[in-house]
Parts: sequence; structure tokens; C-alpha cells
Amino acid sequence: MEDKRGNIWLAVSGLVINDEGKCLVVKKSYSATKGLWTLPSGFVQADETIDAAVAREVREETGLLVEPEAVVAMRSGVLRKGKHDTLLVFRARLLGGTETRCERELLTIDWLTPEEIAASPDSTEFLATLIRDVHHIEGLKPRPFQHTRDYGYSEFKIFF
Repeated sequence: MEDKRGNIWLAVSGLVINDEGKCLVVKKSYSATKGLWTLPSGFVQADETIDAAVAREVREETGLLVEPEAVVAMRSGVLRKGKHDTLLVFRARLLGGTETRCERELLTIDWLTPEEIAASPDSTEFLATLIRDVHHIEGLKPRPFQHTRDYGYSEFKIFF
């Protein structure tokens, strides 16, 4: 079966921290991270920007509404089958919504402290490292940008 994404994969993830300092984490029901704590995430669709993809993925998986605020981390690698896999992690502000687990994709949703994430054997190494360092990350922020030429974008954002 041919992969509809081709050989270059672009995914996004939302790092949501509530007022109590707890992070929104999920356990997927599939893939290499099945049963492990990770962040809500998924692939960017062809007709959306990366920040729109973050908001959509968090909403689809957890029912929560977020606003992506800054890119705080990136993971890039080549899988054994030759697929290039890049993940952009956005810090995202919780706007509301009703927490509802996507039963098709998730085993569970929870809010854990950074200490709980670091101590859990169920946390992915990427998540544990990210959470340890996240309070020191300033991140990139979206900035207004005026086009001087038409490059054919239907939507465009720049992060500095």
C-alpha cells in the first residue's frame, strides 16, 4: 500500500500547560508511541498552515480548543524505511472546550506535572526531555508580514 504522504512527513504537536502547571498528555492507541505518554499530535494537511494543524489536532484528539503561540521544539529524522519525519512542537494556550477523548486514536488523556512526566516509565524520551527544558524556551512567535509579491499562497504566516 502506497503512503499518501509520500516520503516526507510533516507533523505538529501541541504543548498545552494549564494554570496549575500541568501538561496535557495523551496515550495513542497506535504507532510506535502506542501506550506511551506523548503530546496531542498529527500530520499537517495540504490545505492548512502548521499552526492551524496544531489547533485541529488538539481539538480532534482531546476536544480542547487551543491557540498556538510559539514553536518551541523540532524533531527531525529519517525512518528506517526512508521516510523523512519532522515534528514541530508548538506551545499552545488553552481557550476552552470540553475534554473528550478521541476513542479511535487515544487510549487516555491526562494532565501531568513535569515531575510526573519525567518520572513515568511510560513517557517518551522526547516528551521527558522537552518538558524538562520547556520553561527555558522562549520560542518563535508569529509576526505580521507584508507581501511585496504574490507567491501564490492562500494563507501565509512568518515566525521570528
